[in-house]
Amino acid sequence: MGGMRFFSRAVWALFLALAANAFAEDATFNVMVEYETPDLVRKNVRLAMEAAFAPEEEILDSLNHVPKGGFVYFQAKTSQIKKGSPRKLTYALYDGGKNPIFRKTAYDTEAVPSEYSGLSNLLVIPVYREPKSDVMLARVVTSDGMETLDIDIPVR
Repeated sequence: MGGMRFFSRAVWALFLALAANAFAEDATFNVMVEYETPDLVRKNVRLAMEAAFAPEEEILDSLNHVPKGGFVYFQAKTSQIKKGSPRKLTYALYDGGKNPIFRKTAYDTEAVPSEYSGLSNLLVIPVYREPKSDVMLARVVTSDGMETLDIDIPVR
């Protein structure tokens, strides 16, 4: 009888461990940050427009609209985004100071597919001036403020 009780407890403990593990996997949400330099953006714009046989005037006009600091992409695996349970996240970008140069709150369900398979862009930030520091800081904060993710972005 004692062996059966031990077996029952072991099965129950295993069940709880598996349930906790499954819950932890649902709660995990990884955010990645990608920085695209203005030079790379200009090169890609030029190549795309030349491939479309755009006139040089149109190409130059488009290149003038490229942000001086490039783009910062907040990304996540598309499989992490659950349409039925949106996550409210606050995104911020710092350029060496205490105050952010950009801040926005959005739901992860507003993400759009990126050019990479399996990744979605949670938010795309144009940086309108050249970065002052060598490393910008990207910050993601959950809606309850309980979790904060800081990512350094080397820009030089």
